[in-house]
Amino acid sequence: MKQTIELTTQQSLILKLLTENNAPISSADILSMMQKDNPKANRMTIHRALEKLIDNGLIHKIQLNNTYTICQHLSDHNCQLLVCIKCGSQTEIHSHKMCHALESVEISHKFQFINPLEINGICEKCQVKES
Repeated sequence: MKQTIELTTQQSLILKLLTENNAPISSADILSMMQKDNPKANRMTIHRALEKLIDNGLIHKIQLNNTYTICQHLSDHNCQLLVCIKCGSQTEIHSHKMCHALESVEISHKFQFINPLEINGICEKCQVKES
């Protein structure tokens, strides 16, 4: 049975903003966008809303650049994010081979990975620009 998640108006609006954007967004940008409709929106409320959305597996926080993005695969949270260190673009992937390899490392080293696992590198567009 699927779990129902009750969202506040602000949490729903944040999900809408993340869904409509093609790129990850910072919390400052989210606050700025939300203050257009609600001047009383504040940083702490935004951060609490973002944490709830993360805890419920609806969005991901990209540690490299402190941005947020919508989760592309709500059913599987053992995912990997390919994050470009040049332009900040990100691609969510679900490599079962990588998950199995990481599970093996977790067991052998008694170490728990945090999902999603970020893999930093340079995207194809940025590689083309460099050449």
